[in-house]
Amino acid sequence: MGDSMVNSSSAPERFHELSVLRDLYEGLLPPRQREVMGMKLDEDLSLSEMAERLGVSRQACEDALKRGEKALINVEGKLGLRSRRLHERKCLGEAVSALSSMGDGNWRQARDLAMKWLETAWNGGGI
Repeated sequence: MGDSMVNSSSAPERFHELSVLRDLYEGLLPPRQREVMGMKLDEDLSLSEMAERLGVSRQACEDALKRGEKALINVEGKLGLRSRRLHERKCLGEAVSALSSMGDGNWRQARDLAMKWLETAWNGGGI
């Protein structure tokens, strides 16, 4: 996730990804980083608006945002909850697809395929 959120706040995908990571890991952030990340991600405040509200410099807000973003990315790299969620969603979607295609002539194959995807999601591994 290369550039800082501060420098690329117009990138919706990055903004969304950081919001998801913050939802997963915000309890691991120090209070100031949590507060500044919330102001940026929930309220889309500028550095000036954050600084004024908190009574600190714009630089302090930018530093807290960068540290918070880096911390979220590092924790995801170590714990991988976001990646696991995406993998599980894919597996569950494939299982639903297999079950939706089930008919009189292929129910065993559809059932077996759905079970394979569900077991993969349960075990967290690849298929």
